[in-house]
Amino acid sequence: MNIERNKGISILGNYITGEQLYFLGFIIYFIPSFLLNTMFSSTIGGHSLRLISYMAIPFLLGKVFIIDKWKLKQLFLIFFAFVISLVVWRKAQNADFVFVCLLMVGAKNIEFRKIISWFLYLSVISLLLTFIFALVGIIPNLIYYSPLRPTRYALGMAYATYAATIYLYIVLAYCYLRFGNLNVWDYFGIVVIDCIIMGLTNTRLDFFAVLFFIPIVEIAQRAYHGNRVSRILSSFYWMATPILATLIIVLSFFYHSGNHILHKLDKLFSGRLMYGQIAFKKYNVNLLGRKIVEHTYSGFKGNSFQNNPMDHIGINYFFIDSSYVRMLLLWGLIAFCLVIISMTIIAIRSTINKTYVLSVIMLIVAINCMFEPYIIHFVYNPFLLALFAKEKIWTPSGGNNE
Repeated sequence: MNIERNKGISILGNYITGEQLYFLGFIIYFIPSFLLNTMFSSTIGGHSLRLISYMAIPFLLGKVFIIDKWKLKQLFLIFFAFVISLVVWRKAQNADFVFVCLLMVGAKNIEFRKIISWFLYLSVISLLLTFIFALVGIIPNLIYYSPLRPTRYALGMAYATYAATIYLYIVLAYCYLRFGNLNVWDYFGIVVIDCIIMGLTNTRLDFFAVLFFIPIVEIAQRAYHGNRVSRILSSFYWMATPILATLIIVLSFFYHSGNHILHKLDKLFSGRLMYGQIAFKKYNVNLLGRKIVEHTYSGFKGNSFQNNPMDHIGINYFFIDSSYVRMLLLWGLIAFCLVIISMTIIAIRSTINKTYVLSVIMLIVAINCMFEPYIIHFVYNPFLLALFAKEKIWTPSGGNNE
């Protein structure tokens, strides 16, 4: 094996660049991780899919420690972070943090637009194929019935909310790639598909998140093109992550059903404050996380339990929906701080560079993660990878729109 630092490696006469190595690991991890969220996990087996995803680790490690050129101090910090992620994996019995660390650091010298392009293509193709396989009966299309809301269809996913959440992040990826040129037809198409998915899955939070994103991304576009008022408004987007993370943690920790205001908020948030408060009662915050036992409505068992309220899981249901509460308790204080700081740095950097695109995306991610558990689940949220990746500093082409 011949190594050419920071460019690539030659293996058995075949030259592989760092970028090729990175995207090889990227794809190997993405596909089985996506399938874990579908009903394919019931036929292939969740354990087998996780083992396949682990095959991405040597490719990403090779990119980080063999090809990339780091200073000794940086290499020490990266190695320390990797060791921490392994400890978190061991204690929490969840490998997501390891992969996010490797994918983030491995994104060095990779154009972030390429990363988002790959994410967009893989997500759209995987989601459409899942829908098709469910509609033709190759995999089950789980249906959820409830007297409190319309019938919900999972469309081949393991739970009804998954498709809507993936669509939200597909919209964010699409708008990132089209930023500066988004127009009324882009927004129209986004809203039409959003309404269709809402009609099928009845996932309200993601539906409204997509609608809310349209006006604030338009403000960011105007800021990018030089509009003074829009720049003032967009300059505050970076604050969303630390403020909203603190807010949902405080509300969950101090939640009490006897408090009228908190009770109303909990109903608005579909019980997320109550389950967050239960989580804080059951588990203490520590540095490196712990295993948390949860019972959900996803998959065959969860579907049958939710459609049969007399079954025991209706009583024992417990799941931490908020990414911030979940990350703090499951992965620990160190991982929590690293992710929050990373998101804030990405947003601040976008604001300082006056591109605003990642600051507005981080705003939506920050809001979504108050109520959804996917903050470091790469299949949903690829935007943490912007920390070390190369981001294009666009020059506005539309002139000054003040």
